[in-house]
Amino acid sequence: MSGMDLDTMKSKIKVLVPRLKHTCRNLSVHGPSFLARNDVHFAYRLIYFIVYIHVWIAAVASIYKYISTYQDDTIRFTTRTDYLDWNTTFPSITVCQIVNNDKILHQTQGNDKPNEKRADLFKQVAFFRGDCPSCSILCENSTNCEIEITLLSSLYRTTCKDLFIDCTWNNKPMNCCLYFKPIPTEYGTCFSLNNNQFNEKHSSYFVASSQQRGLGSLSISLSQDTEAFLHSQDDVPFWNMEHDRRITVTGGSHATILFSIVDIVNELEVMLTVPDVRQCRFPDEVPDNFHGFQYYSYSTCIIQCRIQAQLEICGCVSHLSPNEYRGIHCDLHGLRCLSKNYESLRQLKIPGNNETGLECKCLSSCTEPEYNIIAKKTDIANDDKSRVASFILGNKPFERVTRQLAHTTLDLVVAVEYSTSPKL
Repeated sequence: MSGMDLDTMKSKIKVLVPRLKHTCRNLSVHGPSFLARNDVHFAYRLIYFIVYIHVWIAAVASIYKYISTYQDDTIRFTTRTDYLDWNTTFPSITVCQIVNNDKILHQTQGNDKPNEKRADLFKQVAFFRGDCPSCSILCENSTNCEIEITLLSSLYRTTCKDLFIDCTWNNKPMNCCLYFKPIPTEYGTCFSLNNNQFNEKHSSYFVASSQQRGLGSLSISLSQDTEAFLHSQDDVPFWNMEHDRRITVTGGSHATILFSIVDIVNELEVMLTVPDVRQCRFPDEVPDNFHGFQYYSYSTCIIQCRIQAQLEICGCVSHLSPNEYRGIHCDLHGLRCLSKNYESLRQLKIPGNNETGLECKCLSSCTEPEYNIIAKKTDIANDDKSRVASFILGNKPFERVTRQLAHTTLDLVVAVEYSTSPKL
C-alpha cells in the first residue's frame, strides 16, 4: 500500500469515527449510546461491550432456533371425535383387467393349435407390468417385431359393459358403467368409481357413512380376471401400491375387503405454507412437469417419476402411459429396454433397505384419508365363472385427524421480537 493510499484511509477514518460516535450517542438503543459516552471509564465500556456482544450472540442463536423450529416443526395433528355430523366419502375403487386368455388363445390359434409363444407375447404386451421376456425372445428377428402394440393392448381389453356383470351399493342394484369410468393407470385403462382424475365431470360421490345412509358396501360381479384397488379419490393404481389395499379376483372366487376410514381435515392456514414445509401437497398443487392427470397425489407423482426414468434410460415410455405421451410410446424394441431395466424401474429406492430402484422425491397428499384394512379374504365359489369383489366399511368413522399449523408466521415474528427487545 502506497503512502498516499494510507493517508487517504486515515483521513476517512478520522471523518468516520466522530460520525459513528455521534450516531451512537443519539440512538434510542441503550447499548451503543452507553458505549459512546465519554463520562464512563474505558474499562467499564470494554466490559459492557463484551457482555453486549455475548448477549447478541445468544439472541441470534435464539432467533435461529425459532426459525428452524418454524421450518421443521410447523405442522401438528389433533384428533377430533365429534363424529355425529360427519359424512365420509367412500374410497375410490378401481378395477383393472389382468388377463384375457380365451381371446388371446383364440386369435393366436393356427392350424387348430394355439401359438403359445405368440400368445405369451400378446399377453405380456397387452397387460404389461414392466417386464416382457417374450419381447427379447421374439424380437431377435426384427420381422417378429412388426406389431402395433398400442392397438394390441386395447384389442384384448374388455369394455366396461362386457367386464361388469352387475354392481350393488348397499345391496341395491346400480348401473356399473354409469359410475365406473375409464381412467389411465400403469396397468393400462382401468375403470374407477369415486375418482377425481376423470377427464369428464364425475357423478356424485357415494357417501360411506352418515346418519341417513349408514355404512357403505359395494359389491361388483365381473366377467374377467381382474385386480381391484382401494385408494383415495385423487389416487390411481400404480405398480408399488400397498398389497393390503388390492385384491385379485379370478374365476370361481369371491374376494372381500373390510376396512375403516380416518379422514384428514386441513385448517385454512395450512395452505399458506409451502409444500416442503408442511411435507404434503394439495390436489391442485400440480407441478409443471406433470402430464396426464388433473390432480396431484402420491401415486401420480410416482407414475410421473417412473415415466421420466423410462425416458432417460430407454428414450421412450410404456405404451400404457397416458395419451399425453402417445408420441413417445415404446415399440417392442423399447419394451426390451424397459424389461432389461425392470428391477431399477419398477422398485422404489428405500435408503437403508432397498438401495436399487427409483429415487422419487414425492410428497404425500394433504387430503388423502387413512384406510385401515380390518380383514381381507378370498372364498372359492362352486361356479368357476363367478368373480365377485366386495368392499365393506367395517364401522362408522369415529375420529377425524386435523392438520394444523403449530407455528404461524405471526408466531415467528413475535418470537423474534421477544428475543431482541430486551437487548435493545
